[in-house]
Amino acid sequence: MTNLYEELVKHITENQNQFYRAAYYYVKSREAALDVVQNAICKALENYEKLQVKEAMPSWFYRILINEALMYLRKEKKYIAWDETDNDFLEGSFEEPAYEPKIEVKEKIADLPTEMQVVIQLHFFEDKTLKEVSEITNTNLNTVKSRLYAACKRLGKELEAEDDTLRTRYKKAREKEQKLAEEA
Repeated sequence: MTNLYEELVKHITENQNQFYRAAYYYVKSREAALDVVQNAICKALENYEKLQVKEAMPSWFYRILINEALMYLRKEKKYIAWDETDNDFLEGSFEEPAYEPKIEVKEKIADLPTEMQVVIQLHFFEDKTLKEVSEITNTNLNTVKSRLYAACKRLGKELEAEDDTLRTRYKKAREKEQKLAEEA
């Protein structure tokens, strides 16, 4: 075994939870996420000689992992979507019970095109820099920036529209409440 191979094994071992979480984001199933990670590990270990510099290892492995997840989805003819019944991996997920309907950012992200979802996932949920996202997705840095900007702009508009709807409902409910109070 070469030093690079050992470094790859160490990298995989130290970051296995992060890789599982990233795979789960795409496939929405514990078993499928484990399969995706396992396949990515096998491919990486089989092809470690193609890795030219140790510093590129994190991006290189993420690219393999994401490609495996997307390949799984194509095989299964599934699309990236949030599974409401199995989202315990989202630590600290916040819900405000006072709002009806609930504003759920994750549902809005799931409505974005896959390319935008990947950028959002890697940048905001996996704390990758835009340069790292560019390397992982093998996409031009300016393209990554424009996808992130477009995704945030679209999410902002959708959330703002939903917020306006909630404000209108709240205002109407308050007016109705006041009218009933005045009549009493």
